Amino acid sequence: MLYHVLGILSAVLFILTWLGLWAQIRRIHLHRQSNVQGTQSLSLNQFGSSFFAFYANFMFGIAVEPFNHYLVWTRCGALLLTLVILWRIWQERRTSTTFLTLLVSGLALCGGFISMGYRPFPAFAQIGANGLMLVVTAILIQGTAHQWLILRRYGEIGALSFGLFRSILIKDVSTLLFGLTMPLSQSWPLLVLNGASVIMRGSVLLQMELLKRKKA
Repeated sequence: MLYHVLGILSAVLFILTWLGLWAQIRRIHLHRQSNVQGTQSLSLNQFGSSFFAFYANFMFGIAVEPFNHYLVWTRCGALLLTLVILWRIWQERRTSTTFLTLLVSGLALCGGFISMGYRPFPAFAQIGANGLMLVVTAILIQGTAHQWLILRRYGEIGALSFGLFRSILIKDVSTLLFGLTMPLSQSWPLLVLNGASVIMRGSVLLQMELLKRKKA
């Protein structure tokens, strides 16, 4: 019972992440209308790692038995919105790195949808999903650290959205609580990934707040 209660709560709160990602897309659009770079201060590293953090949760939800609807469909929406942000970054910068990040992200998402037709996964696929979450945790830590360094180096918030980082923090805390309702042997990768996200995203949000006060 507690599993479903916290699962529903986590899913409802995750809608804030959708809204945060949409606010980030709108902020990029507004920056472009102001004749400045729409993706100013946005780290490709940060948003690429965010995509794969969502993706790891997405694949974890597909791999476990039973199929975890609370994780899969909420992350599906976040993946699509983050893909739009990556496309906007590529559209402005047109580098091989931005194109490769966009291409790999798009192919990974297609692969995730295809994998739904082959579940439940055998045991080695579950191990693979756990391994993916640990790799993505490392990618997320360095990607978010890169965003923090960009903010500190240039002293500009640019097109970064406060709403996005606040909503992601709320999402991560609710996902941590949801993970605690599962057996630890199954949920530990989820707890590691989202715990790291709370710490790293929180540090970026704190840096943004400090820059905002400094400019005031």
